Amino acid sequence: MSKAITTLSQTIFSERAALAIQKQPLRRTVNLAELEIIDDEKIAFKGAPIKITKSAFKDLMNILKIPTAFIQRFGEIMEEKPEAKRSFINSIKNILGSRGTGGKTVTLVLSQETKEIVAVHKTERNLISNANFMDVVSQTIDSNSLDVVDFTVNPDGNVVVNALNTKAQFGIGNPNDNPLYKDEFFQGGVSFANDPKNGFIISPYVNRLVCANGSVHRGFQETYKLTSVDSETLQKFFSDLANLAKKGFKPETFVARVEESMNLKASLSELYSAKRYIKQAVKDIKPEELEHWIPLRANESAYNRIGIETHLLRSGQLKNAKSNMTVWELINGMTHFATHSNGFEISEYDRRGLQIQAGKLLTDEHDMSNFVRTPW
Repeated sequence: MSKAITTLSQTIFSERAALAIQKQPLRRTVNLAELEIIDDEKIAFKGAPIKITKSAFKDLMNILKIPTAFIQRFGEIMEEKPEAKRSFINSIKNILGSRGTGGKTVTLVLSQETKEIVAVHKTERNLISNANFMDVVSQTIDSNSLDVVDFTVNPDGNVVVNALNTKAQFGIGNPNDNPLYKDEFFQGGVSFANDPKNGFIISPYVNRLVCANGSVHRGFQETYKLTSVDSETLQKFFSDLANLAKKGFKPETFVARVEESMNLKASLSELYSAKRYIKQAVKDIKPEELEHWIPLRANESAYNRIGIETHLLRSGQLKNAKSNMTVWELINGMTHFATHSNGFEISEYDRRGLQIQAGKLLTDEHDMSNFVRTPW
C-alpha cells in the first residue's frame, strides 16, 4: 500500500521562493593580483581578510593548477615555516595573475549569512541567480502541472526544489513475472538545484510509492545543467523536458538500473560509503542506531566469525566483499533515512543531499557488477 505524499501549498512555495532570492550569494569578479592567500581558511582582498571554506579553497587551488595533495604535503614538509608555503602559493598566483591583458580574473562567491567565500570560479558566465532559477522552476512546474514536495534553502543560499507528477505512476515490470516487482511503483518528477559551486542542475526525481522514499538521480542522461537563461537555451531545455514529461518523467534507463540493483549484493565498501553520508548529516548517530538502515555491525560480525577483520581490509578488498543486503535495499535504507522523520535532528538541505547520494548509488557502476563467472 502506497503512502500519502505531502505537497506544499502555494503560500509556502511563495515564502520560500522569496527566501531563496533574499539569500542569494554575492558575486564579485576580481583580479588575481588583488588577492593574497593567507592559508587554507583565509584569503585577503586588497588587504582585507576574508574567510574561505575548504571547498572554495580547493576551487582556487584548481584554478591555480596546484594539486591540493601537493599543497598538503608541502605544508607538512614546511610545517615550521608556514611563510614559505604561503609565499610559494602566492608566487604562483602572481604569475598567473599577470597573464593576459589586464591580468587573470576569478569570480568569488560570498555567503551573505556566514560572510565566507563558498565558491571560486574562473568566470561568472555559468552562474544563474536564484531569481532566474525561480523563474525557470515556476514555469516548469506550471506547464507540467507538477506538485512541489520539497523546497529547501540553506544559509548559504543553496536551493533545492523537488516536484512530482502525482497524477501518474509507473512500475518496473509485471509482478506475476517477478515477485520482486510487487511493491515497485513510482511517481516521476524533477529536482531543481542551484548552488554557488555546481550551478543550476535539473535532474530526474523519483518517488517510491510503497514507502514514500524520494531520490534524486543526477547520473541519468536526462540531467541538465543550465548555464544560461537566454531564449535559445531555455527553448531547448523546455523542449527536452516536454519529451521527458511524455514518458511520465521516467528516466530512460531507470528500470534497468533498478533491476540490476535488486539482483546484486551491495559491497562492504558501498555500505561504508552510505554510512559516511549519513554520518555527515547526523554526526552523533550511534552504530547501533545506524544498524536499522545500514546493518554494518551484523556484516562485520559475520565476517569476523570466519576469521576476517573488516577494518584490516584494503579499499579494493572491501569492494569485493559481499554484504547481506542488495544494492536496492541499501538505496532504500538511505532514502528512508533521508525522507522520513527518524528521531534525529537533520536539516532539510542535508536530507536532499542524502537523496542525491542514494540516486548516485543507483546510477553508478555497482561493485559486484564486476564479478565474472569462471569455468574453474
